[in-house]
Formats: sequence, C-alpha cells, structure tokens
Amino acid sequence: MKNDLSAEEWLVLADFIDKGDRVFDFWKKDKSLAKNKASLKSAQRKFFDVAKEIRKGGE
Repeated sequence: MKNDLSAEEWLVLADFIDKGDRVFDFWKKDKSLAKNKASLKSAQRKFFDVAKEIRKGGE
C-alpha cells in the first residue's frame, strides 16, 4: 500500500472533510479555487486507490 499524497493534497482533503462543499466558497474567496480543486481531485483519486488496494488485501 502506498500513501503518496503531497502536503497540499492532505490539506485540501482535510478542508473538504471538515467543511464539506462549503470549502469551495472559501477557496473561491481565496482565489485558490482552481488550484485547490485540482489538488482535491488528485487527493481523492489517490485516497480511493489506496482504499481499493486495502480491500484487495494489499499492504
């Protein structure tokens, strides 16, 4: 099992988990919406890839 999320990906994922869809409003005000959405999409993909590996019994 490989955890290769960057620090940025961890932060945007944590923000999304904490604030839900409201986080997009914060990012829009911050003018970081496009960058953070891309990081979130990448983080979610990696997160679910690891979950899939765990379900298959991978380490």
